[in-house]
Amino acid sequence: MIRSAIQRAVAGLDWRLPPAAALHWALLGLLVGALLAGAATFDRAVWPSVVGDEATYLMQAESLAWDFDLAYAREDFDRFVRHWGTAPEGLILQKGAGSDRLVYGKPFFYALWSAPFVRLSPTRGPFVANALLLALAAVATALALRRTVGAAAPAWAALLVFASVAFAHVFWAHLDLFLMCLAALGLALVFGAGEGEGAAGRGLRLLPWIVAGALLAAVAYSRPFYLSLYLPAVLAVRRRGGWRGLAGLAAGTGLLCLGALAVQQGLAGSWTSYGAERRSFYSGTGFPEVDFGVEEWAGLIERFGNAAWLKEHDIAGIAPGTPRLWAWNLLYLLAGQSVGLVPYMLPGLLGLLAWRRRRPGLDRWALLAAVGLTALGFFVLRPHNFWGGGASLGNRYLLPVYPALWFLATGPVRARWLALTAALAAPVLWPLWTAPRAYPYDEHGVARYVSRPAWVVLPYETTQNHLKPGGPQPDVAHHGLWVKPLAPAVRVDGETGALALEPGLGAGELLVGSDGPLESLVLEIVAGAVRVRGGEVTADTALAQGRRLLTIDLERPRARHPMWWTRDDFTLYWLRIEAEGGRGVVPFTLTATR
Repeated sequence: MIRSAIQRAVAGLDWRLPPAAALHWALLGLLVGALLAGAATFDRAVWPSVVGDEATYLMQAESLAWDFDLAYAREDFDRFVRHWGTAPEGLILQKGAGSDRLVYGKPFFYALWSAPFVRLSPTRGPFVANALLLALAAVATALALRRTVGAAAPAWAALLVFASVAFAHVFWAHLDLFLMCLAALGLALVFGAGEGEGAAGRGLRLLPWIVAGALLAAVAYSRPFYLSLYLPAVLAVRRRGGWRGLAGLAAGTGLLCLGALAVQQGLAGSWTSYGAERRSFYSGTGFPEVDFGVEEWAGLIERFGNAAWLKEHDIAGIAPGTPRLWAWNLLYLLAGQSVGLVPYMLPGLLGLLAWRRRRPGLDRWALLAAVGLTALGFFVLRPHNFWGGGASLGNRYLLPVYPALWFLATGPVRARWLALTAALAAPVLWPLWTAPRAYPYDEHGVARYVSRPAWVVLPYETTQNHLKPGGPQPDVAHHGLWVKPLAPAVRVDGETGALALEPGLGAGELLVGSDGPLESLVLEIVAGAVRVRGGEVTADTALAQGRRLLTIDLERPRARHPMWWTRDDFTLYWLRIEAEGGRGVVPFTLTATR
């Protein structure tokens, strides 16, 4: 029965390969082959750490690969240290009510896929698994788009993957690329069916609809934000497969969800890996079964708190945000210098150009709506971190819905548009293209993937908590102001709030925030000549011991919106300070005048 269904599903495909299409397939094959080779030879030892979510996913896969379970034990810890040479800093564990067993606080689907590869090679297997799944998603997308994009579909698929940050996530052991590939495969099955096949063609593709339902269900079950993908999927299946297609989609969804629910309930007594009591563990806190026993769990939760997402007081305390905060987040979502969709997922918007060829159906509009609804969900629930934190290249939270943009086209896309998109993406993606396997942060902790053109042209995301463009320097309270370094030349003492410049690293850039508008700042610095941007120096007084006192009339605020610690508006100013006469570390202070 299954064999017959597969034969029917592929019977309508035209396997002839015109010369032009062969060139496009060769391009996709060359890029995918290079990515697979890069993953197979990737030496993760060149990266200094395995931290947080990544440590959890890797240990979870190792537990499944060697112990055939998803429970945490001392053997898991020792095995991880033996393979990676470091403790799993930021390990996330959870414990169900009434249980004496600890399990991993992350969805288990990624571990199921990567475990066989991890067993073959603990340190390279996860990245080979990522590359293989991405290659499969790219090929499936190219096959599905042949009816609309035409012979250039493989080149378009290559552009979608390699002219965005998607390919660089291969070298992170994270869930997001995995979910993106599942979404791409599911949508390829949904939109790959021919339109207008008629009643005779409907119902013959039940197996693909079932598989598509299971794939999309795995994505949505991992994070409910991605339920939005079902909107275009349901419309497309209804249009192409009729009620039988919808029944297949529902069957695949139901089977996957029932299986996942049974596993998750058995593990932690919760329908999701984010629902039971959860904690992160570091060397400073100690690790369960290593530094203390499981019986101390209740005390740890009481002392450090419960990090579960599904907590009644957290859900009840969600603030809807202000129009100003939403407006800034929308700008940053589209064009932020570190997380924007336009700079880092530009090819996905190329499908809009093909709408001119033919009137798009409602399912195509729903693809755009899916991306918007997912972004809206993050805006509401995580307005100060809608992109994924420090382990992200671009916006990893929206990476799983990025494939929704891949299937927008309803007609062919000309080769010149493909070339133009690649040319526009090149200045932003050049650091990733030239060094895709390099550690994402340089020696100063600055993100390598943010290119100089992106830094100069695109706005810094002032609303986002975890962005650290100036490296690992913290944001601090300083003389009643909030100060955040934007360049490594600014050094900050996180305990005292003291500021200093290191002229050898260039000019110091920083954000200065206040709970109200500022007229000017008084800068006191131990240096010779001082150049300032972001305001006009109206007074410059030489003091004893080489100190200078500058009064700076500030330019208009860079932004005004609520911050992650307050629902009231904060006013933010940009300042650039360059000390020409300073040697070594140059201390300075800032004082506000209102």
